[in-house]
Order: sequence, then C-alpha cells, then structure tokens
Amino acid sequence: MMKNLFKIFALLAIIGLVPACEGNLEIEPYNSLDASTGFKTKQDVDAALLGGYSAIQNSNYYGLQMQVLPDLYADIIGHTGTFPTYAQVANRQLLADNTSLTSLWNQVYVAIDRTNNVIASAPGVSDPSFNVNAALGEARLMRAFHYFNLLCLYGGAPEGFNKGGGLGLPLYTTPTLSAEDAAPKARATEAETWTLIMDDINFAVANLLPTKVNGRVNKFTAQALKARAHLFRGEWADAEAAANEVITNGGYTLLPTATYANIWLSQNSTEAIWELQFDVNNTNSIAFWYYPTANGGRNEFTTLAAFRDAHEAGDVRKAVNASTAPANKTQKYTRISGTDNVMLIRLAEMYLIRAEARAQQNKLSDAVADLNVIRNRAGLPNASPATVAEAVDAILKERRFELAHEGHRWLDMRRVGRWNAFGLTEDFRSRWPLPQREVQTSGNIIAQNPGY
Repeated sequence: MMKNLFKIFALLAIIGLVPACEGNLEIEPYNSLDASTGFKTKQDVDAALLGGYSAIQNSNYYGLQMQVLPDLYADIIGHTGTFPTYAQVANRQLLADNTSLTSLWNQVYVAIDRTNNVIASAPGVSDPSFNVNAALGEARLMRAFHYFNLLCLYGGAPEGFNKGGGLGLPLYTTPTLSAEDAAPKARATEAETWTLIMDDINFAVANLLPTKVNGRVNKFTAQALKARAHLFRGEWADAEAAANEVITNGGYTLLPTATYANIWLSQNSTEAIWELQFDVNNTNSIAFWYYPTANGGRNEFTTLAAFRDAHEAGDVRKAVNASTAPANKTQKYTRISGTDNVMLIRLAEMYLIRAEARAQQNKLSDAVADLNVIRNRAGLPNASPATVAEAVDAILKERRFELAHEGHRWLDMRRVGRWNAFGLTEDFRSRWPLPQREVQTSGNIIAQNPGY
C-alpha cells in the first residue's frame, strides 16, 4: 500500500473519534495504540473500529471528495472556484498527478489499513463478553465498502463491471506494520477484487447484529451494501433479494413528502441506513466548499443550472438539490460549521435498486411500483414505462434526482456503460488515473490505467 505513505510503523491514531458515538462507549479515549502489539481488549478493538469510521470522515474521503468528485465529473455539480484540480475534474480532462484524486486514493487505503488492524487483532482478544465475529463483521464491511469505492472509480472496464477483463486494485488484507508490509503490490484482477469485496460483505451479513447505533454499520447496512454490489455486478436476483431484505425487515421508513428535506436538516432520520456522524468537535468542510463567501463559504462548487431545470414540475427535491437563496446550492449540506452528517446509504436507494433489479428480470409491474414509491414521495405522479428498457431509463433518471450530491451519478453511468453521456469520447477516461506518484514509486509494479 502506497510505499510513500507507510514507511514507518503504523500507529492507529484514534484521538476523540466519532464523538456522536461516544455515548455508546464506556472507555477513555486513547491517544494512540501501538499496532505492533495489537489490540488486547474489547475496548481496544472498539476504539480501533471508531478509528475506522474516523478515516471515512476525512475531507479526502466522505468529508468532501467522495461526494463532490463523482458528481463534478458527471452532470450534477459545476465548478465555480479556482482550484485547478477541480477544474480538471469538471472539464473531464484528468491527469495522473491530480492531487484531489491522489488524496482520495491514499485516504481510502489509510481506511483499509485501519480495518486490517482490527481484523488481525480481534480474534486474539480473550473476553467472554466480546463478540469477535460482530467486530470482524464491522471491520470487514468497512473494508468491502472501501475497495468497492476504489474499484468503481479506478477499476473495471469501459463497459462497466463484472464484464470480464476488467482491472482491479492492489489488495492489502493484513496490517501495515513495517516498510516491508507496505511494499508495492501489483494490481489484482477485477474478479479477484470482487471476490474480496463479496467475501467481506457476506461475512458481515452473517455475523453483524441488527442493532442500530447512529453512525455504525449493522446487519442491514451489510445487506444494503450487498444490494449495491450485486447491482453493479449485474446480478439482478441477488440485488433484488438483498434490497428486499432491507426494505421488508430493516425497520427503516421513508420520510413523507412534506418533510423530505429533514433527511439532512434533522439528521439520523428513519430513512438512514448508514449516516456518517459529525458534530462541533468533529467537522467536515462540505458546506464551506459549496457556499458563497457572503455565507462564510468558498463557493468552489454549485448545482448546474441544466440539472436544476431538468427537475419535473412539483418535484420537492428541486429545492433541496438547487436552493434559491443562496442560488443553486444543495440543501443536503447547509452547516458552514461543518456539522452536517453525510448519508452513505439510505432507504430510497434500496427501492431504486430493487426496481432496477426487478426490471432487468422482466418483473415490470413490480419494478414500476418501486419506482413510483420514490416518485410519489417526491411529489410526482406515477411513471408508466412500457418496456424493460424504458423502465431502466426511468429508474436511472430517478436516481439522478434522488441521489444528487451524494456521489452516485458518475458511478451509475459507468456501471451501465453510458459514461459517454457527459461528452467523453475516449473510453480510457471511463476510469480515473491511478496516482502518478504511486505508479512511479512502485517501480511500475502498480500499473497505470491505459491512456494516462
């Protein structure tokens, strides 16, 4: 894993992690734990798990980049600021030395290493009250989430995913405790990468508890990620079954039309399957980067006018996706102080996954019913696609409006092979470049994506 990042022994820094979860922990926070000696108690492991969530909160991951970059590369967000790295993304002319992409890649591997430390240490904890498999399930689900995100951006094939011949990732499944552990690894195949992802998800489904704790994953979070993964793999029956399990048995409910904006304004709603927690002591910079200087922000990003105007009349999501004052800013991130939570998985996505999976199996009436659950909640009338192709198009359209500013749009168009919908004409640009520095410092052991 990134030789330049890990030349020293790994210490898992877990200072004041995920404050919103602290009420669920009866431990004193550690300044650091020496990864070379491992985690000896269940308190150690739980603190290390919180360190895993903290890695996701970083501004180079879901504290900013993972939502913004994919939507900026697609047709949701425009660039109104001055950072040249973001201009590259908006212009869809990425270079391998783009520091925003490099920082994202590196931070996700930091997150992976934190989960690997838990996975290596948890089985050694001797405590009758410690549920080792649940802890492993939590860590392995996070690891699957990380590799899934990297694969969606940097791997696969121009045609999509699970198509054969796709590119995978350097895979690390043990902790980085020394420079030798961090030695560069060649990229696995896409199939090998998927095997790791799906093995981790299935272990989490089998071992996580259904208990809901704000900000932390549970059995239904695992089922939801399973549904998403099967959707990307084109495994329609499996995607339908996993999404159905969450919808039917997860105990989550959609907020009504009148309070749709409260999914983000009130936080931790009944719709949230996995919502990343932030507060005054643990902040992000998302609203700051969106909002204009008059509101205390930087004005680097804005909702594209074409996207704003594409909403149907009466769609309550329009006001959330493109505000009027200040103009064209998302209302999903409004707290300049950085205390907005970040939605990683929510129930509306499960309905849309089930709809698409059903459509692809020619269960057209059931697919349309799921689609219209989301349309009706948005204040819109029923859609009535007459064919499978029309239904899939209608579902992709609905995903565009429902999941805007959450980082889904580019990944959706990639997985269905429609990456050229945004004016791209070179198929190599369907995959983002691996960081140039990582390729170079590996002695080209890590192969760059073709074309870059």
